[in-house]
Amino acid sequence: MGSSESYSYPALPSQEELDQYNVPLWYRDKCAANVIEYYKCLDKGTSFCNKTKDEFYKCQYFALKERLDNYNKQKH
Repeated sequence: MGSSESYSYPALPSQEELDQYNVPLWYRDKCAANVIEYYKCLDKGTSFCNKTKDEFYKCQYFALKERLDNYNKQKH
């Protein structure tokens, strides 16, 4: 299940930033910075946040692929 596409994760936000934007515990992972950007967009009151939302889901996808690859390596 090797990934042919590489993805660079954003820098991890500080604990204060996570608390400031009320990021739920289940989103406090490698993609937390993307959640914060999405929340910032929503706070502006605009409905055009699809780009930031899509970026968050893309990050979640690559994080899941990475976890699955690591799991499969440990099994074998």
